[in-house]
Amino acid sequence: MVKTTRLPASFGVQIEMDSGGALDTLRASELRDLVNIHGLLVFRGGHLTADRQRHLTSCFGRIALGADKKPKELYVSNRRRSDAPDGELIFHYDYAYDRNPTEIISMYGYEVDDGATPTLFASSNRVLDTIPTELRNRLDGLEALHACFLDRTAPAEERSVMEVDAIPRGAAGWDAQDWKTTHPLVWKNKHGVPTLFACVQHTVKVLGLPIAESDALLHTLFGHLYDPLNVYAHHWRLDDLVIWNNRTVQHCRPKPNDVVRTLRRFEVLDEDINDLYLAIGRANNFL
Repeated sequence: MVKTTRLPASFGVQIEMDSGGALDTLRASELRDLVNIHGLLVFRGGHLTADRQRHLTSCFGRIALGADKKPKELYVSNRRRSDAPDGELIFHYDYAYDRNPTEIISMYGYEVDDGATPTLFASSNRVLDTIPTELRNRLDGLEALHACFLDRTAPAEERSVMEVDAIPRGAAGWDAQDWKTTHPLVWKNKHGVPTLFACVQHTVKVLGLPIAESDALLHTLFGHLYDPLNVYAHHWRLDDLVIWNNRTVQHCRPKPNDVVRTLRRFEVLDEDINDLYLAIGRANNFL
């Protein structure tokens, strides 16, 4: 039996197990159940090679591949070439603007000094239990538009005219400006766990509402999502492993400091879109 301790938040658990030992089928099944129930898993104090991290991550599904057809090993770092933008990153789901957002993210403290920039997490599942019933009922049947290059902080006149009918990723004529999609405001992940699928970085508007009404609704929802009682701040230590469901838990990086922080990352996803994202990000000087 995997032993757990609740994190100091309304969601998430710390895992007490030998992350360097072999996982049997029962433990893998337990871990999948735990991430579905709690959204966020934290392992501390066990040194992990890249192979071991991949093995642990593979308990949750297919690891995304790179162009070489090998598991895509990514780094988020202020000491080496990073596969994530620099600076502050407000709350988001990775690939919220894609038809198939990342399912599971695995991040490991590869190089970390004391006082490194934390990662903040907010539960889009648990918040559904805390918002007022009237507000919760209002969300049924509503959908939101999410975009890679335009967010809710853009001028209202730009967002109000943004169309939904983007060319699907992979179809002829597609380019980065078409990387947008819609999802129900109350969605479910692949295991049926409900989630309030809206984030301040990528959610442009609620469809079918005037832009002012959409902004007011999102403002209210974000007030609940990012309430301190619904946020967990993970202060990184060397050899930490954090695994979360990207469809039920959002993450952000506050304004970073210069303390050494390199995190090794793998993700679970049915489609291999990391290289496409990296190419677009570097072509637009985001990475």
